[in-house]
Parts: sequence; structure tokens; C-alpha cells
Amino acid sequence: MKNILEYLQRLREFAGGLTLPQKISYAGGIFILIGALVFLVYLNNRVDYAPLFSGLSQSDMGEIAQALKAKKIPFLVTKDRIDVPKAQVYEVRLSLAAAGIPKGPGVGFEIFDHQNLGVTDFVQKIDYQRALQGELARTIDGMSQVQESRVHLVLPRESLFKDDQKPATAAVVLKLRPGGTLNSKELRGIVHLVAASVTGLKEQNITVMSTDGSLLYTKKEQNQSEQLTDTELGIKHRMEDELSQRVDNMLQRVVGSGKVMAKVAVDLDMDRVQIAEDKYDPDSAVIRSQERTTETAQNGSVGQGKGSPGIQNKLLQNTPVPQATGQGSGGTRSNRQTEVVNYEINKTSRQITQMPGTVKKLSVAVMVDGTYKEQKGADGKTKMVYVPRSPQEIKSLTTLVKDAVGYSESRGDHVTVTSMPFVTDMNGGGGMVRAENKYVQLFKSWQRVIFNIVLAALVFFFIVRPFMKKFRQVADGFKQLPAPEVSADEEASALLLDTPREQLTPRKISAALVKHNPDKATEIIKQWLRDEV
Repeated sequence: MKNILEYLQRLREFAGGLTLPQKISYAGGIFILIGALVFLVYLNNRVDYAPLFSGLSQSDMGEIAQALKAKKIPFLVTKDRIDVPKAQVYEVRLSLAAAGIPKGPGVGFEIFDHQNLGVTDFVQKIDYQRALQGELARTIDGMSQVQESRVHLVLPRESLFKDDQKPATAAVVLKLRPGGTLNSKELRGIVHLVAASVTGLKEQNITVMSTDGSLLYTKKEQNQSEQLTDTELGIKHRMEDELSQRVDNMLQRVVGSGKVMAKVAVDLDMDRVQIAEDKYDPDSAVIRSQERTTETAQNGSVGQGKGSPGIQNKLLQNTPVPQATGQGSGGTRSNRQTEVVNYEINKTSRQITQMPGTVKKLSVAVMVDGTYKEQKGADGKTKMVYVPRSPQEIKSLTTLVKDAVGYSESRGDHVTVTSMPFVTDMNGGGGMVRAENKYVQLFKSWQRVIFNIVLAALVFFFIVRPFMKKFRQVADGFKQLPAPEVSADEEASALLLDTPREQLTPRKISAALVKHNPDKATEIIKQWLRDEV
């Protein structure tokens, strides 16, 4: 405490010895320095704000602002966004979500949370339609490309007769984000969502348009060929990406990460083919069944008629007579033998269905970076010189690529592996991925505290300490300064009287002057008398 008072006393003495311009200069410099330090501390320790919600309607922004005020959370409001302290963003979002805020445009099924007595059936239907439209709009707003949407439903009354029943229709108006677009797959998803959410609504009765008047989806059913084209492109791209990734992962283990690039082009057969074929093998005949018949007939002599007349006798007369096997007085005898053999032939039946997506041809292009070696140039500086891969290495890599993609020469597949210098890697260091430094992360998390400590140390060592040192030197110099100068006569009188300089008073100085120079003292007294007269 004593040192502090001493410093203050010295500071008062130092300030008392300064002129007015010096005082103004010192005070201005001190205020500028303090202001700069305060501004730096403010910039480093100010609260960082992050967006809580953006693209909000005025009603939602009002509800969020009231909720934040009730929770005493600081926030900033812009045109269509509310910002809160960055450290509290996720916590505030969870708390607002628990309260059902923001509700989004329109109303949802929360309209039925508070029901009044005496509500008519017509009002109930209108509220249900409004709630259904609001819920569909909120669901569509969740898409990344959609900023805002509105859904309009036309739900006709149910009729007792099916022929008189009118179909339900819907219209969806989308406000896309700046630069955002929706492809046909996303539009079909929106249409299918609306159709599946409304009873009796068919996809061909849904219209989708944007706020700029563009018709995005018509009521006519989309052509099946267009849908198939999108599917074909999706299958083609997935297969190409998979094969390219397979080649990259394999070659990176050999030549290093970041030193290989592979691209695959796949030609697919998207025709759906059904084949039915039956094959017979004649060499594999097997007896399935065999039938043998033997007939023996014996008749009387030729020209001798026997038997009763009638139809049977008439038929016998018309029947050709077989070759006789013998003669005798007893008539003619004949034999007939018939044999039927059925063979079973080997039969193969096949039903073949070729699904779309059969690979017709593969084209693979692979670029491999070479190696680099140090070489001194003409100026004596060391440079990295590119060395291409040897033909043996290229041949080995080509074989690996063919095996990885399933190369087939009969299909006409083509694989090319080329060694070329990569612009992004000129050091040839193996392309190691730079790991994230944990010390950098630690510094980022404590950067404000570290900055405050460093700033305080700099202020102390480069401002406070030199100022105190200079102030101490000035204060000590005041002690060593000589007493206020007096005239030569006064100094002589002081020496004659042998009086210490600190004990000199005006009275003693006047007495010494009178004794040392009485003539001058007399003139001074006379002048005083004249002035009084």
C-alpha cells in the first residue's frame, strides 16, 4: 500500500511539472491506448451468433422472438432470420421443437387441439381440408430445394352412385430456393406423396407448378420410356462409379493415395428379353412302348360258298384273299403279323428371361502418376524431376485393372493405363493424406483465452513495465534536480549566511540582499515609496 501511495505521489508531482500541451498529449495517448485495448478485448470475447432458423414467415418469427424473450436468451433479428449465440443453437432448437415452434406456413392438425361445442359438420370438413393442406405443405418444405410451398385440394362430396362421384384433384405451388431445381424423380416423389395422402386422389389429377408460372408436372401420365430412361441412367452411373472406385482403391495401395485416377464407361443392354426353346436329341431314342399283333385265318376252298347269306357273308366275299400258305381239300390258311414300336426322344425345354442391365462393353481409362527424383539444375538448385512408369509396371497395372473390372475380350472391352505427371503432386512423397493436427484443434478451442493472456502479457511487458520504469526514472530525477535558481546576489548572500538552500525564505533572501548590496536595496525601497505616493 505504501508503494502504491508513493507511486501516486510521484505521478502527481510528474503531472504538476508538465505544461498544458504535454498534459493533453499524454492524456490523449493514454485514452487511445486504452480504447484500442478495450476494442481488441471486445473483438476477441464478443458472442458469436449463428442462425437459429432462416426463411421464416412473420408469424413464426414473432412466436420465436416471444419464446426467446421468455427464456431470456439474447437474439438478433434480420429480414427473415433469427440468430442466437452459437453455443446455444442446438439447445434452443430442441426446446422450441418441444413447444411446437416454428409451426410453418398455414395450419396443421393442431387446429383440432381446441374444439368448440356446436361446430357443424361443414366446418369440420373445411378444417380437415385446411389441416391436410398445411401438413402436406410442411412435409414438402422439408426438401432441400424447396423454400416454401402451398397445397390446394379439391375434395368433392361423396355420392351414393359411383357414376356421379367426381374425382379429387390437387394443385401444388412450389417456391424454389435461388438456383435450385427439381428433377423428374423428385417431382414424381411429391406427386406420389400427395396422391397417397388423400383418399381417392390419383396421380394424373395432380398439377405441380412453380411461383414463376412454370408447369413442372402435368396431369397426363408420364411416358413410360422417360421413366425407363431415368432408371437406365441411374443403373449406368452406379455401375460406373462402383467400378471406378474399385480400380482406385486397388491401385492406390500400389502407387500411393492421390496418384491414380480411373474412369469407367459402361455400355448396358437395357432390353428385356424372354426366350423359350425346346431341344430334341435324336441319338438318345429310347423305346417307350411296343405292340405286336398276329392274325391267323383259315377259309374253305376257293369258289365254295358256305355260311348263311347276309351282310357278313357279303363282307367276306368282298375281302381280299391273302396268299395261301397251303392247299388242301379243307380250304385256304393265311397269317398276318403287325408290330407297333413307340420311341421316346430326349427333349430339353428352357424359359430364359434376360433382365435389363447386361453389360455389352466396358471401356476403362486409368491415369497413373510416375515417380519423382531430386536433380540439381544448371543454377545449382535441387529440382524434382518426373520419371514415368516403366513398360513392365504399366503392363502389370493393366492386368490388375482387367481382373478388377471383369475384362472380357469377346465383348470387345478396352482398357488403357497411362503414366502421366499429376499437377497436384510435384513432391513425389507418396501422396500421404495430411492428418488433422489435434494440437490445432486444441488451440482453436482455447484461442480466446490464449489471446487474452498473450494480450495482457504484451501490454504489461511493452506498455506498463516501460512506463513504470520511465516514471520511476522521472520521479528520481525530480529529487536530483537543483533548487529553484536565484540571482547571483541571493546565492552570494546564502553563501555568506551559510544557510542551507532548503531553508531559504523571502525574508532571509531580502536581508542578505540588503547586507550584500545596500544601494540596490535603497533604490528598490524608494521605488516602492513613489508607487505608494
